[in-house]
Amino acid sequence: MSDESRRGIPRRQVLRITAAVGASAILGGGLLRAALERADLHQVRRTRTQMGTLVTITAAHPDAEAARKMVSATFDEIERLESLLSRHRPGTPVWSLNETGVVRAPPPEVLEVIQEGLDYSTLTAGAFDITIAPLLNLYNSSFSRTGAAPHREAIQRALALVGFQHVRASQREIAFEKPGMAVTLDGIAKGYIVDRAVVVLREHGATSVLVDAGGDMASAGESLGGDPWKIGLQDPRVADGSLGVLGLRGESVATSGDYVHYLTPDMSLHHIIDPRTGSSPAHTSGVSVVAPSAMAADALSTAAFVLGPEEGLELLDRLDGIEGMIVTKDQMVLRSRGLSRYMA
Repeated sequence: MSDESRRGIPRRQVLRITAAVGASAILGGGLLRAALERADLHQVRRTRTQMGTLVTITAAHPDAEAARKMVSATFDEIERLESLLSRHRPGTPVWSLNETGVVRAPPPEVLEVIQEGLDYSTLTAGAFDITIAPLLNLYNSSFSRTGAAPHREAIQRALALVGFQHVRASQREIAFEKPGMAVTLDGIAKGYIVDRAVVVLREHGATSVLVDAGGDMASAGESLGGDPWKIGLQDPRVADGSLGVLGLRGESVATSGDYVHYLTPDMSLHHIIDPRTGSSPAHTSGVSVVAPSAMAADALSTAAFVLGPEEGLELLDRLDGIEGMIVTKDQMVLRSRGLSRYMA
């Protein structure tokens, strides 16, 4: 483990990645306007609620009206993809798969994300597993009904339905080998959609792009002025504390943390469940991953969180083009070997 430092355990706060939103935050006011004028560009920044979070798109384009239209088209694409990949919306292919155990002639986007999810499940030896939905559903149901965690017997029954090896995926059909199985693409689909948003913006001629979907971010080009997009890493337990700033030039970043949807006040139980044990990991507070794509960062941040400080950092160091930071429950900060090159 490289570059580790111990810090005290302060009061509860969230770990989040927030965009300093590139040049608009760094240059500010007149300097930003001057940079836009020199480059003969128009910057558009829009925020909408989609995918259960705030999605902010920042992009620059030579034509102001074209810039507005391309951002609108990008939000339309986000909505289209969400209508395919969400397990929460009745009637989507993923919802139908979970209801019936099979979806025939799946849309190519659904097949692509599920196949990628199965690949990451294999790569991480099941630390990331798209079939974890029965466990998530069990925990959510138990806490909403009783305010407490499910009994161990119920957890064991749900665990019997978890196993990416029991999903068959092809152009003909996606199917489960066990009745009662279900998938969630929450740990990978948002990254996929963010990547697609960047593609749409670039196809419309955007020269400088940052898409932020609640901490899953993808960039293209540089922020105005030639600087990298600045992404702040906030401390998981210290209000207004910082773990540093990343500089991105086309890379993506995602986080997983115990603070996002926690079920107990002490954050010992939360929305991240180890598919192998049926419980929330007790060793990790937050993980941030830098990767070539938001989908990779999304899946690998979850996997590293589940694997924990030692195995998680080993995974990040083993993979080409992947860097990251892991914060343990006792607030030790661990960084992969090459993360320093992204630190601004």
